[in-house]
Amino acid sequence: MKTPSPALAMLLIAAGTLSACAGLDAPQQQATNPAFEARIAQLAQHPCNSHVAGAVEGAGVRPDEITELFYTRQLDGTNDRVVRYTAWMRLAGQPGHLVVDADALTCRAMQVYTRSGAEVAGVPSF
Repeated sequence: MKTPSPALAMLLIAAGTLSACAGLDAPQQQATNPAFEARIAQLAQHPCNSHVAGAVEGAGVRPDEITELFYTRQLDGTNDRVVRYTAWMRLAGQPGHLVVDADALTCRAMQVYTRSGAEVAGVPSF
């Protein structure tokens, strides 16, 4: 049996990865309930707060469940430009964090997930 070329193998892996992601929906971008923006603003002052509030609302987390919020930033290694902000939230009664990654230029929420034992129904955990 002939083995596929490295280029074909990479193409097959890429196609599989894209098809696995095809069912994922983009995070909600704006909160429709003002309580989300108010809670996020109460915990942190950041230009991406409104998009993070929308992503949290879309994930089904209640505003009063968020007990802590802080942001980190990821820099482009070639020119130290900020490329991503990450909002880390603690949820009442849970370990770990609910995380929202946002584009640094537009604040568009790119993904929502949990880390280190936090659980939110319908939200992936890593």
